[in-house]
Amino acid sequence: MPNSEPDVLLLFPPQTEARLFPYLSLPYLTGFLRRAGRTVHQADLNVELFHELLTPGPLRQAHQRHLRRADTDMREWYRAAMADTARRFLPELRGQVLAKSGAGALGADRAVRLANQAVEVVLEDSFLTRLWPSLSTLDEQVRHTAALPAEALDAPTAALRRLVERTLAGRRPRVIGLSVAFFSQIAPALLIAAWARALAPEAHLWLGGQQVMLRQDDLLGLASVDACVDALCVTAGEEPLTRALDALDGALPPGDIPGIRRPGAGAHTAPRPVRTTFRDAAPPDFADLPIRSYVAEDFQLAIVSCVGCYWGRCVFCSYGNRSLPQGAYQQGTPAQIADAVEHTVRTHGVDFVAVVDENTNLRLVTQAMREVRRRGVRVTFSTRNRLESVLLDPEFCRELASLGCVLMSVGYETNAQRLLDRMDKGVRAADYQTIIDNVVGAGINLRLSVMGGLFDETAAEAEESRRFLHSNEDKIGIDVLQLMVAEPGTLLAGDAEGYGVALDRTGPLAANPELNYLGGRHGYPLTVPAGPAREESLRRLLDTFEGVRPQGNDALPPHLRRRGPRGEPVWRARLRPWVRPVPPGPAAALTGPDSGSLLLADLVWQQVFSLPHADVALTSDDDAGAGAARGESRAEEGAVLSALTEAGSARLRRLTAADVAVAVPSHDLVPGSRR
Repeated sequence: MPNSEPDVLLLFPPQTEARLFPYLSLPYLTGFLRRAGRTVHQADLNVELFHELLTPGPLRQAHQRHLRRADTDMREWYRAAMADTARRFLPELRGQVLAKSGAGALGADRAVRLANQAVEVVLEDSFLTRLWPSLSTLDEQVRHTAALPAEALDAPTAALRRLVERTLAGRRPRVIGLSVAFFSQIAPALLIAAWARALAPEAHLWLGGQQVMLRQDDLLGLASVDACVDALCVTAGEEPLTRALDALDGALPPGDIPGIRRPGAGAHTAPRPVRTTFRDAAPPDFADLPIRSYVAEDFQLAIVSCVGCYWGRCVFCSYGNRSLPQGAYQQGTPAQIADAVEHTVRTHGVDFVAVVDENTNLRLVTQAMREVRRRGVRVTFSTRNRLESVLLDPEFCRELASLGCVLMSVGYETNAQRLLDRMDKGVRAADYQTIIDNVVGAGINLRLSVMGGLFDETAAEAEESRRFLHSNEDKIGIDVLQLMVAEPGTLLAGDAEGYGVALDRTGPLAANPELNYLGGRHGYPLTVPAGPAREESLRRLLDTFEGVRPQGNDALPPHLRRRGPRGEPVWRARLRPWVRPVPPGPAAALTGPDSGSLLLADLVWQQVFSLPHADVALTSDDDAGAGAARGESRAEEGAVLSALTEAGSARLRRLTAADVAVAVPSHDLVPGSRR
């Protein structure tokens, strides 16, 4: 039986895409506190809410909501079809997500994509996925929503409330801590705090995490924080939580708790310094978390090897810039990191561990993984780092691979050295090609996070960078594209004028709603008097999205995959069950009533194809939504279906995200019998 009165209840709130494996703030805090003899319960409400929404009821409600307007509205039809397709495949989706038991003919990669996309349809128009123009607007709506009865909440928010009630039922924690890592979690976290205050009024309620460290002054000015939160933890939480429990035991004056700021009268009091460091940390403890039920193709867990970034000087990086004061950056010893890896592998039987530092010290991790091998542990791993000069050594890259490194995620901004120098990136563009060749040549998958909107970048510099990515598309993957954001706490925000930019600190927040989940990073609107407008920078980045076909992505859309020589013409093709013909009404709303085209929507890869009726016809449509398209009238008819089944070509009009307000364009068909 779980302890009904834990010392600490740790919560990771929605809404974020961080659901591949447990976000590490809770497991590291739990490991430290349990080693100190404290009782802890941890709950990942972000992934638990995902499980709650990936069920028949929410999907049926989403289908019915969008179906009402689907007769003539392409956007509404698409979302209704998405929810309906997910319902048809729900046993496979839940089997993959909850048990990693495989997804039948759908396949694990498609199951994960369809599950994610279906839940996002359920979440549309929810309080939990609103984009906030300012913290003051967010604060006002949190207080309004917290006062609503359960029956007045939108369905996902009501599901979250039930999760909070279930988590607190029978438990009387002394401290409730919410870890707020991403901007999109702030509003849900404050709403949870309001509910928790009503459900467990005797508990001390804390907020911590990346966003609290970043925005502590702004958060202390919010009425919802003042009403429901006892403390903001503005450092790593291990020592503050330990000392808070000591204070509740009467062994320490409450005013001596380090690392926190309190709302109200003490809002402007500087926090007392903490003395513990990362080397005092215990291995992560994943107990209580549904570790095999995260939204991934396979079972994986993560560790960190450091706190902060040893470089720390990239001017746009809020996380790294906090590492600049003396002692702020902390890293583990090789033995300590090896302990974390060994504990994670032996305890949970995982065979892949992600090292999810902001910037991994590759030499340090190499030493740690040598020790892991000496202990008889075999595991593959990934790293996150810059295009470091150490990677110029091919032998070092080969050793990394031999120790189990299979994936390296790096940030890429530009090939223009003057821009790299202005942002103090600390790397040389002239080294990039050699590094890419060495890493990929060693057998390590290389994935890039691409940033645009860089100061006064010229069109020629943007084009040069795009050409570089294009020339390496067979060697790289691309995880995300984003425009540079001036977040609070960065060197860029602290000296905007010195970097040639102007910031608006009074208007709505700036983000990347066109590119990143729920806007991604949020900061001050940025303009460059001597550079391109945001619209131009966004266009350049979208040109990169359309023009670069990275072959290193795990789940590569079929239309981006390299194909061999075309075989015999395809005269007949059966649609996959997740590929739907678009009805005449929604199709006409998109292409016009006289377009003469048949539209096919792939609901897994979020692609709509427009095929000329003169070349193809839909000849059947069964209960599963499948059908057959066949050539009808011209000698070239086989070439049209060949192009479609092989990933599309210039002959076919491929409608993109802008056409139907969906995400990544692609398609998935299989060739059937040939006439």
